[in-house]
Amino acid sequence: MNFHPSRSTRAGIVAAVLLATAATPAQALEFTAGDYEQLPGGMNIGLLYLQHADRTHLYANGNKIANNFKLTSDVALLRYIRTIQLNDTTTFDANLIVPMARLRTSGAASVLGDASGVGDIVTGGAFKFLLDPNTRDVFSIAPFLTLPTGQYNRADPLSIGENRWKLLVQMVYIKHFGSDWALDLGADATHFGNNTHVGPSSATMKTKMRFETQAHLRYNVTPATTLSVGIGHINGAENKIAGISSNDEQSTTYGRLTAAHFIDKTTQLQVQLGRDLSTHNGPAERIRVNFRLMKLF
Repeated sequence: MNFHPSRSTRAGIVAAVLLATAATPAQALEFTAGDYEQLPGGMNIGLLYLQHADRTHLYANGNKIANNFKLTSDVALLRYIRTIQLNDTTTFDANLIVPMARLRTSGAASVLGDASGVGDIVTGGAFKFLLDPNTRDVFSIAPFLTLPTGQYNRADPLSIGENRWKLLVQMVYIKHFGSDWALDLGADATHFGNNTHVGPSSATMKTKMRFETQAHLRYNVTPATTLSVGIGHINGAENKIAGISSNDEQSTTYGRLTAAHFIDKTTQLQVQLGRDLSTHNGPAERIRVNFRLMKLF
C-alpha cells in the first residue's frame, strides 16, 4: 500500500501518533493485577520497568490507511514508592516516576523521524482504603500529575516530552474470592494542558479528556507466583491543532497476559505480553512486552 500524506493529513497523523505514543513513558500508570493491594505503611519500593512495543498498521476512523507504518518504542522507567499509614484502614502510596524512551520509525512512518531522551516526570500517589480486614478488599483513588520536564522540540514530529501538564485520576477496586482468585477493576480520566509550541509556527494543541477502563482476573498459583489476564479500553482525547480538529478521537481495546513471581521475600519479577485488539485512530500495537523488577526495602 503506497502512503503519501498531504500536509493536512500529515498533521492529523502526527497528532494521532503523538497521542498514541506520548503516554508511552507513563505506561506504569496502566496498572497491572495486584498493583493496588494495600501494603503496610513505612515501606520503600523501587521499580524498574523495561517496555518494548511494535506498531505496523495505521488507522484513521476505523480504516487501515497504511500497513507498513512501523513505529517501535523502547522505554525504561525508574519508579519510587513510599507507603504512609494514615489510619488503621487507610494508606497513601507516594510516587515518583522518571521515564526515558526511544522512538524509531521506518516504512511509511519514516516521515516522522526518530526521537529519544528523558520523558516527563510523573508525581502523585494512591489513597488506599481497606474495605474488609478479612477479605482484604481495597478501594483506591490515585491522582497523578505529569510535569512538562521531558525533552521536546517543536520542529520535530516526534518528541519524548509533551511540553504540557497532565492530570490523571485513577480509581481501582479489588475484590478477592478466597485466597486464590481476585478481580481488579479500574477506571481513570486524564485532563490535558495545552501545548502552545507545536510545529514551526508554534501552534497550540488542545486535547479533550482521555478515559481508560481496565479489568484483570488473577490467580495465585502459589503464594509467590501470580498469573492474570486483562483487558482494557481507551477512548476520547481528540486533538485540535491551531483550532482545527484532527478527527483522531481514540477508541482502542487491548489485551494483557501477566506473570509475576517473588524470587525472595523482597524481590519480584513480572513479565507482561499484550497487543491492541482493535484500533480506531492512530498506530496499532502489534506486540507489547513489559518487564518489571520490584524491590521492597
